[in-house]
Amino acid sequence: MKAMTSFELQGHRGARGLRPENTLPAFEVAFDLGVSSIETDVHLTNDGVPVLIHDARIHSGLCRLRLGGTAPDPAHQPAVRSLSLAELRDYRADRNPDPGRFPRQVATPTPLAQLFAERADIDPYGVPTLAELFAFAQAYAGQLGAQAGKTDRQRQKANRLWFDLELKRMPFHADRIGNDFQGDAPALLEAQAVRVVRDAGFVRRTRVRSFDHRSVRAVHQLEPGLVTAVLIAETAPVNPSELVRQAEARIYCPDYRFLDLIQIRQLHAEGIPVIPWTVNESADWLQLLDWGVDGITTDYPGELAAVLKERGIDF
Repeated sequence: MKAMTSFELQGHRGARGLRPENTLPAFEVAFDLGVSSIETDVHLTNDGVPVLIHDARIHSGLCRLRLGGTAPDPAHQPAVRSLSLAELRDYRADRNPDPGRFPRQVATPTPLAQLFAERADIDPYGVPTLAELFAFAQAYAGQLGAQAGKTDRQRQKANRLWFDLELKRMPFHADRIGNDFQGDAPALLEAQAVRVVRDAGFVRRTRVRSFDHRSVRAVHQLEPGLVTAVLIAETAPVNPSELVRQAEARIYCPDYRFLDLIQIRQLHAEGIPVIPWTVNESADWLQLLDWGVDGITTDYPGELAAVLKERGIDF
């Protein structure tokens, strides 16, 4: 089952260390840096549109109300699932909620995001839809990308990269997140995400992951052509390979702090790739590379790319 032919350089929420997370400029910077894949978070609006935002609630640390906007004040922390797409368009996600961790993050314009947003009549720092991410990637790889100054190499790489979608589920807080998941059956979040992927023609370039492994299995049953992955946080399972199998997944994505060489060898022995998250320190990158992981999710893909080049690792 392990069929990854090169190392996976995965930009976390685009390139969170350099631009506000899950925004078109963050994705553009990640594309510019030559990532192998983009990781992003998926919630649903009240009218069933998959949108790219990490938190279940709008908050003032990340978002501000656009001039003339009539949506609820971010200070009130409205749930994303309580808002229509039209209401969500009233927010700009251009703030840095953690400048201590991300001192180099800036919200300056990027050329393609500006061009694309003008044509789509959206805010380049608005909360994008999943469909807009796919359209943006196609624009980057096409003539609009050339117009925005992207090189042939950058555009070719963007035309091959993967999209890693984290479906956001938190069963205990169903009231906040709109958790309509029932057993193993695909629910609205899974069904709508799969529909958008199919409509965009990106089934063969998309993976779906979640901390709710029932969601992962439901997606696989709904669309077997999608590669799926299990997310693991703050734990080292007794049998990680069995956990992957039970979810009908193909990739293991652990919190790197709870990973060791023993687990990696066990997973690789059963043909399961390992892509830990979210790793931002060079010493940790080097340790994971020595252990033979198949990829790394990072907020600083440009710096990790330099390390991989030094080691002669293709990505």
